[in-house]
Amino acid sequence: MPWVLSPKTRKAGQSTHPDLSTLRGALHIFVDNDAALARGWIQGYPKKLGSIFQTRSFTAPNPAAAPVAKGSRFGASVSAHGERMATARIQLEGAVPDPTKVFNRPTIIRRYFPQLTAGRQDKPAVNELTLSKMDDLTFSDVWSGSAELTIPEVAGEDMHRIAPQRVGRGFRFSMSYSVTDLPILRDYLA
Repeated sequence: MPWVLSPKTRKAGQSTHPDLSTLRGALHIFVDNDAALARGWIQGYPKKLGSIFQTRSFTAPNPAAAPVAKGSRFGASVSAHGERMATARIQLEGAVPDPTKVFNRPTIIRRYFPQLTAGRQDKPAVNELTLSKMDDLTFSDVWSGSAELTIPEVAGEDMHRIAPQRVGRGFRFSMSYSVTDLPILRDYLA
């Protein structure tokens, strides 16, 4: 299960693709298995191994089941190499009727693979800016509410540098999709 920290939306500026006026990208993604790590690296996502903990919801109607309902509280944390990297909390306030109004920005990815051949380390084997084409994108149980996000300073890590100055709305949802294409927006080797 991935745990993603995404940057605030940025204007594309000098984009070579005419439809990319606002973009989404991921600065840090933690996963808990090697298959997700390898797939993410090939696609260009900045994935790292971590231990992911989150409140689970169960369909049996009981307050202990953490129902997806107004007033329910959910929490999540991620740790890596024995250190807590981030903690998030949300208290649900309402369902999001149209998730496409929230999750509607194209996702760009930087694919970069260094070259290890002696004398060529300064020239990467792959250096591309790509667009992640997501087919069969599906959201379910999308809720928003008040949220908290804490990213502590951890020795040897730089994630605290993107800690938010303020936290707006938080979201709790399930999603699935297939990546079927990574069109190259810019090839930095060409």
